[in-house]
Amino acid sequence: MNIQQLRYICEVARTGLNVSKAAQALHTSQPGISTQIRQLEEELGFAIFLRKQNRLAGITPEGAAVIAHAQRSLKEVAAIREIGRHRSQSQSGTLVVAASHTQARFILPRVLQQFVQRYPDVEVTVCQGGGRQTAEILNAAEADVGILSSMSGITDELQAIPCHTYQRVLLVPPGHPLLAAGQPTLADIAQYPMVLYEPSKTGAEVIEALRARELDMPAILRAPNADVVKAYVEHGLGIAILPSITFDAARDPGLRAIDMSHVFPDNATYVVLHRKNYLREYGYHFIEMLEPRLTRDVVERAMAPPAR
Repeated sequence: MNIQQLRYICEVARTGLNVSKAAQALHTSQPGISTQIRQLEEELGFAIFLRKQNRLAGITPEGAAVIAHAQRSLKEVAAIREIGRHRSQSQSGTLVVAASHTQARFILPRVLQQFVQRYPDVEVTVCQGGGRQTAEILNAAEADVGILSSMSGITDELQAIPCHTYQRVLLVPPGHPLLAAGQPTLADIAQYPMVLYEPSKTGAEVIEALRARELDMPAILRAPNADVVKAYVEHGLGIAILPSITFDAARDPGLRAIDMSHVFPDNATYVVLHRKNYLREYGYHFIEMLEPRLTRDVVERAMAPPAR
């Protein structure tokens, strides 16, 4: 049994039992693949594929189990090779970051500016999406680092490390009556039309809080991200509750922010890592740039398997 044979059976399964397509994908010959598969079957003592008139017609139950193990084994081999590449190319490579719009828009620019100056040869990809989309990318191990506020959809294969917290603010146009309210209550807020950032954890918690107090729901205008929400508030279409990181007095002169920590608790943001991914040295530095207290030692301790 060898890695080449495992790669052959996985590719044949992936191409729908089309040996010709598998041979093209692997840059080898069709007879060569067939010979290697038969040799593996002889070594194992059972058929991996069902055959009909010398053509592959299906996968045996035992073969399905072998292919599943082979796929996992090939991933582990790729991870081992990644370690080798890391040793020889510590200053270059790729970094995939999965984050919500809020994190990608208001937190990552500062971090990425610092990162690309230190690692100009690292290709960075930011996968931006809602919490569910980001969780799916992380669960599939398709990102090196995730930045999330909601742990919904996170599996046991992921490790969430607390990064930082932020508060919520109520955004209103200049001269709005709520600016004179001091610490406005939910009842005060419910008197005005609202622009809701949806889907987002903050948007869901605002609706939940209003319903929990049995307040009449205000007229709601829904917007897909924080930038659009702020634009609507600035144009007088309603008020909005957003994470404090989305507001900058110098950048948003047409808005005023009212602290809402007396109504909503602080919200945590997490760095999320897949346990099977190998994080290069510059990945650890990226996390430390995001939150200085998350050094490599801190991250490695958080990722270590629990003691038995």
